[in-house]
Amino acid sequence: MPELRIAFLGDVVGAAGRRAVAHAWPKLRDLHGVHALIVNGENARNGSGCSPDNFRELLRGGADAVTLGDHVYKDRNILEMLEEPRQPIARPANLAAGAPGKRMIHLELPERAPKAPPVFVLTVLGRLYMPMMSNSPFECIDRELAAMPDRNALVIVEIHAEATSEKQAVAWHCLNTWTRDHGPRVVAVIGTHTHVQTADARLLDHALAAITDLGMCGPHRSVIGRDVRATLAAMVQQSPAALDVADGDNRACGVIIRIDTEHRRACGVEVVNIGVPE
Repeated sequence: MPELRIAFLGDVVGAAGRRAVAHAWPKLRDLHGVHALIVNGENARNGSGCSPDNFRELLRGGADAVTLGDHVYKDRNILEMLEEPRQPIARPANLAAGAPGKRMIHLELPERAPKAPPVFVLTVLGRLYMPMMSNSPFECIDRELAAMPDRNALVIVEIHAEATSEKQAVAWHCLNTWTRDHGPRVVAVIGTHTHVQTADARLLDHALAAITDLGMCGPHRSVIGRDVRATLAAMVQQSPAALDVADGDNRACGVIIRIDTEHRRACGVEVVNIGVPE
């Protein structure tokens, strides 16, 4: 297989986001030749957390792996799946050592890519302006790469963070982890969390795909997925308001990562923004 194509979609917000994933997957597969789909599902449960039913719905909608972020434990019922090695869902790797849940996903590539090399997905939380405490994402990435048993593995790192500077720093750090031997190699660093798709998708040194934020899957007639009127009441009038998930202009946002499997490097990154018919 000369080229592996993996799509990564940003934060799934509520039922609208779950529908957007299911709508986007056939287009990614049939029109763009995508072999596998990763989604961030940490807002899948009405905008905060992910339930077992949400997780299963994302898998039925086409996802091969689901990542989580700072809302990882908002629905405690997901813990059983986080602990189950065969379930393709994981917590951020740089939480406390005793935090429940596995730290990495082995992306079981379907029959669409039977000859692909091993691919792992690793999520780390940023530490700047984030409400959830975590350890150094840089040290965590180094540790997880060093401990990875498959030395030929390709790794996609997700940095779930607020600050663009921190996300870009993680991308350059991962590029610097490259060695001349055949150790695990990071081929992409993907930013999530802000729900706003950024315009900086690029290849670092023609080798590592990077973007500061994928954006979100969900209603874009909103304030990062929440009802506009309620958000304005909270921000303008400082009035208590239930920030319910919005409705309208539903979209799936993310990227397609193209990987040259022979040379073990990214060879392209393409932004996607797929509208869902009303």
